[in-house]
Amino acid sequence: MKKSIFLFVLAMISHSIFAQFISYPAEIVGGSYNYKMVFEQEIYYPQAAKEAKAEGEIIIFFTVGEDGFGKDFKVVQSVHPELDQAYIEMMKYLTWVPGNKDGAVCASQEKKYQKFKIKKYDKLVKKRGYDQPPFPYTPYSSEMTLRPNSKLEQKTKPFYKNKEVNVYKFISEYIKIPDAAVKQGIKGEVEIAFIVEPSGRLSNFREIKGLGGGCTEEAYRLIQMLKWEPAKANGEYVRSEYQITVNFGNSKY
Repeated sequence: MKKSIFLFVLAMISHSIFAQFISYPAEIVGGSYNYKMVFEQEIYYPQAAKEAKAEGEIIIFFTVGEDGFGKDFKVVQSVHPELDQAYIEMMKYLTWVPGNKDGAVCASQEKKYQKFKIKKYDKLVKKRGYDQPPFPYTPYSSEMTLRPNSKLEQKTKPFYKNKEVNVYKFISEYIKIPDAAVKQGIKGEVEIAFIVEPSGRLSNFREIKGLGGGCTEEAYRLIQMLKWEPAKANGEYVRSEYQITVNFGNSKY
């Protein structure tokens, strides 16, 4: 009995010592959902790469800083110089949950890879309706840092069918309670955040507070039904974050 207790205590101490040195790598905010969204919206296959029939897998190393942004991108496996750069520019749109070591936020070295095929890209262009990603709002800032609301001279505006709308009223009219939520009797609020890019495109969705039962996915769907005019600062359209609460407990829905 005493031996068993001794081994248990020793195991707990060993686990405690080991845990102090565990480090967690950075993660993309919103995981694969957001990576796919940003990639399909922002990637561009330069004409020079197409003419060279450049296809294959790009591999890059980079640093995710404590601020959650990627930097110091380095190509370790190239497909074509211009396509490599296009991929890096796309990667800059992503925001990250920074790495963690010994309980403290830290910069971390990360690796990412992506395969490219011209036919697959052409199908994507047909689906999204454009080749090189457009920026319909001008002038716009190319800075990737987020502007806080206190620094904005004009906040983000949502539109539906070319008319500016009250986003909460829009949600109350178009929300669909997921079947899973109905069956499980799930009610309450979902809080989400996302970035409105200077182009008006959305990126980096994240759940602040969830309920399960498909409610977060429904909140994302509602927001993506809208068109968004980006925020402005110093006379330019800029990148900003928008947060919203979606109520899944109000009976009028």
